[in-house]
Amino acid sequence: MEEYKIDRAETLRYLGYRGQEIDGETLDRLERMTALCLKTANPKFTYKRFEFELSDDGVRLLGTDVTLMGNDLKAHLSGAKELYLCAATLGHDCDRVTLRLEARSIADAVVFNAASVSLIEDVSNFAQAEINEKSAEKGLSVGGRYSPGYGDFPLTQQKDVLRLLKAEEKLGITLTDGFLMLPRKSVTGIIGLYEDKPEERVSCTVCSMREWCEFRKGGDHCG
Repeated sequence: MEEYKIDRAETLRYLGYRGQEIDGETLDRLERMTALCLKTANPKFTYKRFEFELSDDGVRLLGTDVTLMGNDLKAHLSGAKELYLCAATLGHDCDRVTLRLEARSIADAVVFNAASVSLIEDVSNFAQAEINEKSAEKGLSVGGRYSPGYGDFPLTQQKDVLRLLKAEEKLGITLTDGFLMLPRKSVTGIIGLYEDKPEERVSCTVCSMREWCEFRKGGDHCG
C-alpha cells in the first residue's frame, strides 16, 4: 500500500468541506477511517492496449468483436492514435467494512466511503501513469479517462470492457443485473494516446468520481 495514498483535501471535498474549519471530532474520525481504509483495501488494476477506428456507431476495437458506442466517446478520442482499456478496484473487503460501519455509525461509514473514493482515484491515476510511461517510448501521451455511463456511452458496455480485460479473473470484478460493478469501489476507463495531448474537459460528465458524487446527486457540482 506504500505507493497509494488517500488525499485528505480530496476526501474533505467529497464530504462537502470547502475551506471550513474542521472540528476535533471530525478530524479524529477522518484519521481513523483513512487508516482503516488503507488497512482494508486490496488495490489492483489492469489495462490493455487496442488499435481502433472510428465508425458510424462509435469506436471499433480492431481484432475484437466490440464497438464502443456513442458520439461522445468518438469526440473524446478525436486525434488519438491508439487506446487503452483499464480497470481498477479496492477489493471486496472495503464493501464488507462499509456495511459493518453503516450498522454501527453512519458518520464513520460516510467518511470511510469518501476515503475509499480518494483511494480508488489514486489507484486509477497510478495505472494511468504506468500507461503514460509505456506510451512515452513511442512519443505518445495519455488523455483523460472516459468510462461507460458517461455521456451517451452506454453503461451496458461495462460488460464488454470487463470481458476484454479479463477483469473478473484478474481483479475479481463482476457485474450486477443493472451493470454496476462489484466490488463497489471499482472503476473502468478508456484512455486515448495522443501525439499532442488534448486539453482535458473538466465536467461532471467525465469525472471519475461521478458515480459516488454527493454534489451531483444534489444537483450541484464541486467546481
